[in-house]
Amino acid sequence: MMRLTTRDILNAVGGRLISGHEGVFANGVSTDSRTIRRGELFFALKGPRFDGHKFIDDVVKKGAAGAVVSAEVRGLPLQAVSRGQEPGSRSSSTQFGIIHVEDTLKALGDLSAYWRKTHPVPLIAVSGSCGKTTTKEMIASILNTSRCILKTEGNLNNLIGLPLTLFGLNNIHKAAVVELGISMIGEMKRLAEICKPNIAVLTNIGEAHTAILGSIEGVAAAKGELFQGMGTDGTAIINIDDPWLLKIANNFTAKKVTFSLKSEADVMLKDYSLDNAKGMSATFIVMGREILVRMKYAGIHNLSNAAAAIAATFPLVVAKEEIIEGLYSAEPIPGRTEIISAASGITIIDDTYNANPLSMEASLKTLSSVVGGGRKIAVLGDMLELGDIAQDAHRKIGRLVREAGIDIFFAMGSFSKDFARGAIEAGMSPERINVATDKTSLIKGLKNIIRQGDVILIKGSRVTAMEEVVEELKIAK
Repeated sequence: MMRLTTRDILNAVGGRLISGHEGVFANGVSTDSRTIRRGELFFALKGPRFDGHKFIDDVVKKGAAGAVVSAEVRGLPLQAVSRGQEPGSRSSSTQFGIIHVEDTLKALGDLSAYWRKTHPVPLIAVSGSCGKTTTKEMIASILNTSRCILKTEGNLNNLIGLPLTLFGLNNIHKAAVVELGISMIGEMKRLAEICKPNIAVLTNIGEAHTAILGSIEGVAAAKGELFQGMGTDGTAIINIDDPWLLKIANNFTAKKVTFSLKSEADVMLKDYSLDNAKGMSATFIVMGREILVRMKYAGIHNLSNAAAAIAATFPLVVAKEEIIEGLYSAEPIPGRTEIISAASGITIIDDTYNANPLSMEASLKTLSSVVGGGRKIAVLGDMLELGDIAQDAHRKIGRLVREAGIDIFFAMGSFSKDFARGAIEAGMSPERINVATDKTSLIKGLKNIIRQGDVILIKGSRVTAMEEVVEELKIAK
């Protein structure tokens, strides 16, 4: 359990103690006044639609140890520090500590960096345009076969989530695996500063967040900050099948471990076989040794994620048996290429968690690779945050639908006509393309045409909530 004195916190964040005592302990950190527990330190974060400073009174009532603020806190006694008071005193004016900083988000990161420094276990950081969550889970599953580890839970992968994850480090952990997600230049550099990775994995570079990062070159530059932030004693895990990562790797002079599905590498794919319902098996050559693994995941792209996971754990000297057991034990994540057998006799490939051009292409390859069964149906919603390339990107995916041999195509959203235009340009018959104006008409159209044996891919960006389509099809008769 985390346990820091106010003095420790002040030293870590460079703040000024307005109220409270330097000897008082905090036994945790929270950014949410609704769930904060007694004895925890509250960080009053500010954003476009929220301001934690408005909830200081709430956290006082819940027994918080104190708060880190960047603005005046009204309605509370902000008396000068009583340095002579004993820790644990009940005086309301000095027991609740208030620390003032210029930027509470930066202070949150600074404190977690301090906590990470006190727990110098091997830490693997995973990022990329797609596949980072699955790769993180695979790595964690391999390491967890023989040691206690800390890993990112849910989507706690940004400048708030990463610190909250790191505060979970304690003396029982022998390693940590964290996921890093970004949307702007400079963010990855800061995340690397906070977590100080020993091993860094970039799964791939694709057109994600280009509305903010400007171009795929911008995405590559932003993601590449992870390797730059490791220092000379770190190890970079390089996907040599990705040309953008090869460019980044050429500028990285420290240790490297490479992986590939196509070329000679430290970890490379020899062969594989797919089982539509049960996942797949694959043989990898790891530093010259063959390893046969079985996984519950679908999709060829998950072979790349598995190769990345093997490569990332190699510097930690894991046994062959740990890799085999760990990859078999890793469970597919709901909404990420999850295979669902519905009662009506259809098979659903639920990949609804999010979407960008690279992950869309991977999902279409997964649908295309399904052997046997009935018709292959793609149900796609908008890909967002693409900026000026959005229309072209959706047309490109439409062309890939045709090239993947998909039998029926449903498109929904603001870019549905661009999806359809691309498919038609590639030679798909308009009779096999359905453009839905909303989710209700999409679901109705699907229910009217599906039949036993159909395999249906459903995917779209997070805000399109395509999982609602999955739920309707699961109960369809």
